[in-house]
Amino acid sequence: YENPMHPYTQALLSAIPVADPKKAASRERIKLKGELPSPMDVPKGCHFAPRCPYAKERCQEECPKLEAMNEKHFVACHFAEELGLRNGVTGYEDSNCD
Repeated sequence: YENPMHPYTQALLSAIPVADPKKAASRERIKLKGELPSPMDVPKGCHFAPRCPYAKERCQEECPKLEAMNEKHFVACHFAEELGLRNGVTGYEDSNCD
């Protein structure tokens, strides 16, 4: 939880309340825009794409592969490298879109 890499994880963790008012005032809350997709009509491609601030056309069409950022940290995002998330560890063929 110390280094969230996926944009959705970052948004979720930013929503956790902080009891210390001084710390709470200095935190940046990530507010996602858009509507949640229907679970009956899951979007093609990345399931987070409709609400992701970094989503591009590729996200709407292609499911991202689960990539290893290090030995214990994985992320499924087409733009992890552009966002500074990848560190050169080889990826996996698994996907979060099944």
